[in-house]
Amino acid sequence: MTNRYLRYGDRRFIITRETQARLDRALTNVYASGSSGHEWLSLYPGSEAETRLLIAAGVPITIETEPQFDRLG
Repeated sequence: MTNRYLRYGDRRFIITRETQARLDRALTNVYASGSSGHEWLSLYPGSEAETRLLIAAGVPITIETEPQFDRLG
């Protein structure tokens, strides 16, 4: 499985597909008509490493993946 990362500013956080789905919903809410323009996203809910990011209009966010190389036999 390829590692997936959320790049937020100059920081990089490993994320799961479920976290990416929650990010997509947060972005939809942030850019929705009549929105407050921001929403908090918890990256690792229920863990000791719970990390919250402020998702806001205009803040650059990208999803990165590490290339997966096939093992040569």
